[in-house]
Amino acid sequence: RGRHTVAAAVMAGRGEACYFPRDLTKGSYGGDVHCFQQYLSHKGYLLDEPTGYFGERTATATRRWQRDNGIGGDDAGDFGEWSRERYAATHGLPLPSEGRIFKDAKSDEKNTCVDVCAEFTGVQDCQTRCVGDPGDKKHACLEACQTAFSTACDRAFPASGEGGSTNFKICLSYLQTSCEDTCKKFRA
Repeated sequence: RGRHTVAAAVMAGRGEACYFPRDLTKGSYGGDVHCFQQYLSHKGYLLDEPTGYFGERTATATRRWQRDNGIGGDDAGDFGEWSRERYAATHGLPLPSEGRIFKDAKSDEKNTCVDVCAEFTGVQDCQTRCVGDPGDKKHACLEACQTAFSTACDRAFPASGEGGSTNFKICLSYLQTSCEDTCKKFRA
């Protein structure tokens, strides 16, 4: 398994290639929330600047997005299973329900795993994602990268630290393009 260090520092995109390995609800915090907020902002549902924190304004924007896209099944305002499925399908990403990307190798089948590490302030945060189909390596890399990068941003710039929230947002603004650069060697 190869290790790739996230090193590029360029502007992020519009939240159109986010991976969501968890549900997002009020109180959630992280790079996945930031990416979803970028998407909601780009689509006109969220008027605030993305912060990485899922509060009432993000929940309200999510409810409007769910209403406009006919999404039921999730608690209104939560970005749960039904919403994650719709987002993935709309953007040509593996559906969470398909189980094509997983955190640990499965012993009963052949796996291809990708490790990605992000390093800020001398500490590495690494994530592994595995796939059964080698054709999904880029998806595994991107999900691992988004998770590692946002964890590294949170460690380096915790919300409780001096300038933490602002620096966290700045750090996350580099996530999408850095992960695309890190994972470009894998074909989708």
